Amino acid sequence: MHTIIPMNFFCAIGLYGKAFEILFSPGFRRFLLFPVLLILLLFIGGNFLVGWAVDGLYRLIQGYIASWMEGVSWIFIKILLKILYFYLFLTFGGYILLIVMSPVYSWLSERTENRLTGRKYPFRMGVFLRQVGRGILIVLRNMLWQLFFYILFFLLSFIPVLGLLSPFVLFFISAYFYGFSFMDYAVERRQLNVRQSVRYAYRNKVTVTGIGIVFALALMVPLCSFVACAFVSLLSVIAGTLAVEKTFPSDTLSVRIE
Repeated sequence: MHTIIPMNFFCAIGLYGKAFEILFSPGFRRFLLFPVLLILLLFIGGNFLVGWAVDGLYRLIQGYIASWMEGVSWIFIKILLKILYFYLFLTFGGYILLIVMSPVYSWLSERTENRLTGRKYPFRMGVFLRQVGRGILIVLRNMLWQLFFYILFFLLSFIPVLGLLSPFVLFFISAYFYGFSFMDYAVERRQLNVRQSVRYAYRNKVTVTGIGIVFALALMVPLCSFVACAFVSLLSVIAGTLAVEKTFPSDTLSVRIE
């Protein structure tokens, strides 16, 4: 049984200072290029898909209600679909980011641990793909749990007192799940399976929430939340790796969490 060292909420947030120093140091600055490329690809691709969907929808329904859809009415629907796309993009953009950037996060986490401990992990394609697949699995799991809590608290929000508290509770819930996703890249290298990782995250929920809260706050940046999160997520991965190293020192790589 490996000893878990507790860390408080503000200490976890404080790790972002060290994470910033690491990210902008030689050998790590190259990672800043990935968010730029991702943002360009997603916005260009997203706009193309929306345009394709709008044109396809128009061809589908024009034979039935062509006269009603002419002119201003159709323009209004085009604008509405654009607004819907950007709303969904901002709402689920955090998890889209975590899924698409999973290979980068896995690499960044390994590089961070190497800098901290000197430990090297020889590149093996099979191992790398397994790590990326696990990262995506954790993200999807956390997204579904977060969606469940959003629905639950939406229903509870009709109760007067709970309705006032719901936004704050949901914010910290989302911070927990984001933090869990960022820290799991380092936890996986301790050879914990998904179930053991879930237990580890729960036992260190204060630390996990502290790591995730900065990313959750970045999602609230007006108009450019996805852009902000794309860069903040790199800091979150580094901070998450630092937190795992502090709470779960890797003097052994074969452990069990009961």
